[in-house]
Amino acid sequence: MRIALLAPLVAPIAPPFLGGAQALLADLASGLAARGHQVTLYAADGSQAPGVQIPSLGIDSTQLTPANFSGQDNQQADDEDEDDDESGGLVPVDHAAYLSDYAFLRAYRAIADHARDYDLVHAHAYDVPAFSYASITGLPVVHTLHLPPLDAGVRDALATLAPPHSSMPTRLVTVSQACAALYAPFCRIDAVIYNGIRVEQIPFGAQPAQEPYLLYAGRITPEKGVEDALEIARRTGKRLLLAGGVYDQHYFAQHIEPLLQAHPDEAQYLGAIPHEELWRLMAGAEALLVPSHWDEPFGLVACEAQAAGTPVVAYARGGLREVVADGVTGWLVPPDDQDAAVTALGNIAALDRAACRLWVSERFSLDTMLDAYELFYQGMLD
Repeated sequence: MRIALLAPLVAPIAPPFLGGAQALLADLASGLAARGHQVTLYAADGSQAPGVQIPSLGIDSTQLTPANFSGQDNQQADDEDEDDDESGGLVPVDHAAYLSDYAFLRAYRAIADHARDYDLVHAHAYDVPAFSYASITGLPVVHTLHLPPLDAGVRDALATLAPPHSSMPTRLVTVSQACAALYAPFCRIDAVIYNGIRVEQIPFGAQPAQEPYLLYAGRITPEKGVEDALEIARRTGKRLLLAGGVYDQHYFAQHIEPLLQAHPDEAQYLGAIPHEELWRLMAGAEALLVPSHWDEPFGLVACEAQAAGTPVVAYARGGLREVVADGVTGWLVPPDDQDAAVTALGNIAALDRAACRLWVSERFSLDTMLDAYELFYQGMLD
């Protein structure tokens, strides 16, 4: 098949990846290409994926603003410019929204210009323009929804494109049953396809490292529960390593950096690190902490950690309830219950690290995901 993939444009599809959606898309693109499909990835400048065509769109991701998942407004008033309206008054100009809108319009125009070269479009972006402009390609379109329906604009767009119980041509996929249930009141979900990872590339740690540590891996942003991870680790008396890009600079400066500076012996921030290094850390960790404050759409880092043999201690939210086998590959504790998380860490040695890897290999491999998408694409074209 001839497939045009549209990426989130807020960061290049290249390591170190900004988030799970970017890493997943890189594996999907190169995996489909390895199976003989013609794959073209429309993404921000600097993107890379083996065997995949990546046209230059001239989109500088540093000019775009990441989506706000926390519900907190960290923009300062002096960040807003003003322009004159026709009556001579002053109106605020949302430059971030304008730049995002124009970037997606440019990407979809590029796809439309080469529409005869493709059978379908598979979009992975979660900004409103990613849904609004898709129809200009004139091609069958499927959107994978990697996030919960937090944005009212996205909910409205999806309600128009694929209302519940409709047969509108736009197809929608999401990554867990939990995420599908959140979308059900607003739009029709055509399939749940779990994310997949390259299990064979992740080293297996039969035992934790000699110097014990806990691990947090993911975006540094409020909804990920980074402060909870620091507090839980502190109460166990074990060192915490944090790995991941700073998605919310204001949050990091105001809430995380002071804690790291106050307790340098208890926690260390490693920044965004290459996948190979992250997997090595996962294989040596006693446990991965995932104390999310939102309904995780899936839980890619939880999958990767289990593939490395490392159990997961997580708040039982969203897709994590499908990704982690409670009492077998980790412990799922009540949301926001730090006491329960501390207790769970005390029982982490009772879990079989080999069972963690087997669980992921049987359910969340890259080949399983590729099979599902190939079948879904074929159904669209049929």
